[in-house]
Amino acid sequence: MAQSSTPLLSYWHPDITYDFTLRIGEEDYSTDLVRVEIRSAVGTPYQHIILDIHIDARDILEKELFGQLPIKLILRLHGKEPEGLEQVDFDLMYINTQTTFTPVEMNYGSDQWERTLVRLKTVCSKPYKTMSRMVNNVYLNSTPQTIITNLIGNTAELNYDTMGRNDLVIDQLLIPPTTVYKVIKYLNRTYGIFDGALGFHCSYDNKVKIQNLSAKPRSAQKFTLYLLATNDDNKKIFENDDPTFFYTKTEIGNAYQGNAIFSADAPTRRYVVKPRNTLFKTIDVNLQSFAKNYGVIEKNNPSIYYNSDTIDPDVRISYHKDQTGYDTDQTFINATLSPSLLSMSTVVAQITGNLPTLNLMEVGEHVKIISKTDVDLKLGGAYVLKASDVSFIKGGSWESSARIYLSRTNIAMQ
Repeated sequence: MAQSSTPLLSYWHPDITYDFTLRIGEEDYSTDLVRVEIRSAVGTPYQHIILDIHIDARDILEKELFGQLPIKLILRLHGKEPEGLEQVDFDLMYINTQTTFTPVEMNYGSDQWERTLVRLKTVCSKPYKTMSRMVNNVYLNSTPQTIITNLIGNTAELNYDTMGRNDLVIDQLLIPPTTVYKVIKYLNRTYGIFDGALGFHCSYDNKVKIQNLSAKPRSAQKFTLYLLATNDDNKKIFENDDPTFFYTKTEIGNAYQGNAIFSADAPTRRYVVKPRNTLFKTIDVNLQSFAKNYGVIEKNNPSIYYNSDTIDPDVRISYHKDQTGYDTDQTFINATLSPSLLSMSTVVAQITGNLPTLNLMEVGEHVKIISKTDVDLKLGGAYVLKASDVSFIKGGSWESSARIYLSRTNIAMQ
């Protein structure tokens, strides 16, 4: 389980260092660990952690490191003061390994060591158990939140967003034997959990987060990313000791795929549903208006750009009849269509320095960009943290970097 204390500096400082403890079963491999990568994403049920260790490959065979042993990884970020400490504990499960066995003599002595790089791919064990747990039940007159709360039970802590929550009462629902993860996906696909894009995952500390991504720009940001100018005095930003402030001087990637999304999803969508007391009902959706209402929108410029002459909304119409709908409720449309609009505009940024890690793993949360350059000014504003890769590499000492993937629906601020 995770333990954290006082906030730390979000910029590099020579007095700030990392150290790691790695144990596989009863064996300590801390000094052999050379690289750690923590991958978090909205679309995955739990985090993936990659460990690179330099060991003699025979350890894998002789000590039977085949996945049955628990793995404990402890990350510590030390500050100048004794109380300046961030510690995160990961309980991991080995998924697979990659290594190379080099040729050796026939009588391989116990004093001979042939170190090689072994890569362990792992997942957080408790979140894995939580999301893959088998369930089977019947629910009567229940809301999606009631069903999910019951499914999670006391196996994990549940954090459920309230903004835009679907409080529809489902008269009856039979869940055949399946996993918690698949039930949540089914509920969202069939009824809609929010009036917007769903994000859900179980974090390393065994907290299941059910998030309305479309509503995140209306909540407080988890952290702020500054795009710095190379010729500006950034001393005040560098000296800020707030762990919710990050910055980058490197190039950033940006992509906008408005025409691709509107071409694939169609600017006009027609749903044919079958309410209980009616033969059928037709629901028409204008994708441009829908994107403004249910996308992840930077409010300072809610414009949605696409080539409406070529992708004509009066001609390019898609029909959808497989989803029966639930009476006349349209939440399932809002929930299933909005995810494709989430990543219409993306920013990829590289952050370096001795970084506090906790905020960078908070995928699905609101992140704000502030640009200090005129050319990048329109990229500023509200985004959702869709994914992050936080890496640690040991040279003379441990150094960190992070690649973050930010998403929203509209391309630019005014």
